[in-house]
Amino acid sequence: MTTRNLIQTLGGYRAVATRLNKKPTTVHTHMQEGTIPASWYDALCRMAREKGIEEPPRWMFSFLQVAPDGEKGRDAA
Repeated sequence: MTTRNLIQTLGGYRAVATRLNKKPTTVHTHMQEGTIPASWYDALCRMAREKGIEEPPRWMFSFLQVAPDGEKGRDAA
């Protein structure tokens, strides 16, 4: 599944934008970039359940990543 497949299955970027109270261009941009804001995860999972489809995988979303134990993250001082 890709971000494009997900958005299209949920009714297209305009329908998703309406449900999320976002501008269609915002949803379209994230769809094209292939990464969806983590803050949309719960809403898109709910929309998927409503459509009777599998919830989207977490890797599609921009959740913070934890550096392996003992390693500094790239933003660490």
